[in-house]
Amino acid sequence: MQKLQLFLVILSLLAAFWPAASPLPGGAPLGSCQSMAPRHINTSPQEGPSPYSVIAKSYNNTVEVKIMGPPYKGILLEARYSGDTVAVGTWSTPPNDTKTIPCFSKANSAITHSNVNPKNNMTTYTWMGPCSKNNAVVFLATVASSKQEYWLKLTSGNVYLTCSGSVKTLHGYFVLAVLMISGLAVL
Repeated sequence: MQKLQLFLVILSLLAAFWPAASPLPGGAPLGSCQSMAPRHINTSPQEGPSPYSVIAKSYNNTVEVKIMGPPYKGILLEARYSGDTVAVGTWSTPPNDTKTIPCFSKANSAITHSNVNPKNNMTTYTWMGPCSKNNAVVFLATVASSKQEYWLKLTSGNVYLTCSGSVKTLHGYFVLAVLMISGLAVL
């Protein structure tokens, strides 16, 4: 009986001191989507200038995003309309050592690390945006160089999407109709 009691005491002590959260080498949990903060124990975001910057280059409705700076191990990357609090668009096939996650119940709406292998400024993340809004999109990234050292919500400059090939206005439909009719008249 005493062995059982000793076992229960040891088990209780272990449970009391077991961390409520632990670093996640397999990527950010869905609970981090809104705040973009990692769930690392006894850590806070770094203060002061970041060695990282988020660079976004637009190609119509596709954007290539890179994290410039020294190698990093962890990332949570989202696109949001400027001033909004939820992710928009979708990330295409993630690069090696990363994966997509469904933030805000939207498939492929964020990218995170799939392991702690180093990523660098040659890693390119490709995002496809919706053509329904004509607002500025910003890319937010939480970048971790280690479990203890991370920078929260680094932001790219504004990116404006242009959805080439789509007719977006009544004027465009009118021009298209005139061209179609004139083409028929030539036949």
